[in-house]
Amino acid sequence: MAEKLEENTEAIIDANQQDIEAAISSGLSENTVARLRFGEQKILARARSLGKIAGLSDPVGQAIREESLSIGLHVKRVRVPLGVILMVYEARPHVTVNAGAFCLKSGNASILRGGSEAVHCNILLGQLWQESLVEAGLPKNAIQVVSGSHQEVRQLLELDEYIDLVIPRGGKGLIRSVAEYSRIPVLKHFEGICHVYVDKLGNLQSAVDIVLDSKCLMPEVCNAAETLLVSREASSQLKELLEPIRQHGVVLKVCDEARRIDNRLEQATDEDWRTEYLDMILSVRVVDGVEEAIEHINQYGSHHTDTILTSDESHAARFVREVDSGVVLVNASTMFCDGESLGMGAEIGISTDKLHARGPMGLEELTSYKFVIRGEGHVMGQWSETQNVANQQQ
Repeated sequence: MAEKLEENTEAIIDANQQDIEAAISSGLSENTVARLRFGEQKILARARSLGKIAGLSDPVGQAIREESLSIGLHVKRVRVPLGVILMVYEARPHVTVNAGAFCLKSGNASILRGGSEAVHCNILLGQLWQESLVEAGLPKNAIQVVSGSHQEVRQLLELDEYIDLVIPRGGKGLIRSVAEYSRIPVLKHFEGICHVYVDKLGNLQSAVDIVLDSKCLMPEVCNAAETLLVSREASSQLKELLEPIRQHGVVLKVCDEARRIDNRLEQATDEDWRTEYLDMILSVRVVDGVEEAIEHINQYGSHHTDTILTSDESHAARFVREVDSGVVLVNASTMFCDGESLGMGAEIGISTDKLHARGPMGLEELTSYKFVIRGEGHVMGQWSETQNVANQQQ
């Protein structure tokens, strides 16, 4: 498949361009169009990512835990595939590449239903997947790309006899709709209301760089920062912290205390703390310290990705312990909530659930496990011939 991406780059770009033109004509937002783009650099990046995924260890059959019991039984938990995975997602064609690869490598079949806004590109990628499967001697339908209507998707969500897990990726509305109609377990990836908390400013420039990276590198992705929290201790340098961020084109929506420092900035409302902008907008709030920062994140965040910038190890330890999110960082950008950066090849999604998988999902998160128990004639009861006779006499 990696080879086919490289060989068919121009055709993929042409198909993607059809989708982009249709999206613009239908009035889809700039953010959606940005997520839809699948140009040469992204295509070749996916090809490289497939190479990394191919080189990862096969998780199926791996022993998670193994021990010999005192009674002589040998007990092992081994990874097994989940079965058939249905992905329902919006906009991003690269998901068709990543999801197919991860499901295949982890021994699962996959049904991939991308959004109608990416239909031309996804159909072509689906064809390339099936050609690749046939050439590799694998079942052609191990990866199926479908483009059915909403009603047909709802019918798929009722097929709990055949499909083992549903993973929706997209806006809150899509995920809630899938969860409402599905008879199949749903692994949810809700919105990314992610925070950077500046606790103690050891190095102002480092803090500026981390905030800019978290917000501006890819503002349209789910792990981009949406809220900046600054401790009252660090707020003496708030103006110096915010000015370079504003100069990079970020619209700042700030609390009363921050606005008193710079009245040019826009006033934040309570709704801003709950908003995933996916844009060059950042809400800013001054908090008393680490305790109030944690309270704010747990109240307004989406349990996705949050980072603390501090030189105080006790504050860092408390933040890590008490922030209830799938990914918690210390002195690092939220952009590192990323499967490729974390050695997973890429990720099939970022789970904000707590059951089964949490945070970036790679190969291991697409498996379950079973117990394999080996004995040497072990029985729980007494079944010797003498015992049987005694039982009959009784």
